[in-house]
Amino acid sequence: MMYQRTAAEHGCKGCNRSPQLSEEKIQRLITIALQGKAPEELAAEEIQQQRFETCMSCPSLQYGTTCKHCGCLVHIRTRLAASSCPSPYGSQWQSEACKEV
Repeated sequence: MMYQRTAAEHGCKGCNRSPQLSEEKIQRLITIALQGKAPEELAAEEIQQQRFETCMSCPSLQYGTTCKHCGCLVHIRTRLAASSCPSPYGSQWQSEACKEV
């Protein structure tokens, strides 16, 4: 049996579950979050990918899934056209490549 650290061991004081998500759980959450969204509510594939890559290399990413500044799953936030980077130090999505036109 594989040992999984509890949230308390990760420093989370709010619960006893691990903040790390399996790929299966991430995919389920993406499906739920995007269900019923109109195509214009989603960023273009290229924009999604560029945003996601930016988030995955950001020092504010926690557990490989969660933005430290807002608590969102970057796997979802990067797909929504109306989303923006919540960094208090300025958007990490500011490059022209990551902007929706």
